[in-house]
Amino acid sequence: MKISLLQPKIIRGDIEYNTNKIQEQIDLCNGDLIVLAEYALTGSLVLDSKANTQQWAKKTDEMIKRIRIPDNKIVVLNSLKKINGTLYNICQLLPTNLFQIKVYPDDTEQKNGILPGKEHKMFKLFEKRFKILICMDYKYVDNIPSDDIDFFIWIYHFTKENFSSKLNSLKEFVKIRKIPILISSLVSDKNYGFSTYIDTDRIISLSRYEGILEIDF
Repeated sequence: MKISLLQPKIIRGDIEYNTNKIQEQIDLCNGDLIVLAEYALTGSLVLDSKANTQQWAKKTDEMIKRIRIPDNKIVVLNSLKKINGTLYNICQLLPTNLFQIKVYPDDTEQKNGILPGKEHKMFKLFEKRFKILICMDYKYVDNIPSDDIDFFIWIYHFTKENFSSKLNSLKEFVKIRKIPILISSLVSDKNYGFSTYIDTDRIISLSRYEGILEIDF
């Protein structure tokens, strides 16, 4: 199994531009499982005080339908999505019907009417088992079982201010759990890049520039 962490350089709020950038990286990567950061189509909600979440959900849903996914590949794409009139922060595993809803929305999301999911599902794809944590979910990782999984994916977006502290926390987490974690990030005016893979022996990161990090399991 090969995983591609896509790290596009996006323009916050420009959903059409960002979709095209993501498509470029999908077309270039070699992964079976292709992973993007939280709010890759829009930029982070917590960093945008003027965001209209209802418009984001509608526009991203339209643009996601345009994304071309190569045969036998799966793209983990995070966005806001309305389901039965309720707004969620969700990772869709396209083109399947699988998904993970953010279980612990942050304060900004809650103020914007974004509701929590119920549990962290275990996914089994390409003969590997894994769980997906979305941003704030990692804060509660001590309560999330990791029995019988091969790795975690953390859907995130580093900033210059939080990168060092988060990396230290992640190193300690892997040391205790002895399970690898893959962290997806992006590049923007406020985001730092540095998508990262950590296991008990090594840390491998992209820089603060656009790129693709590929890991073989």
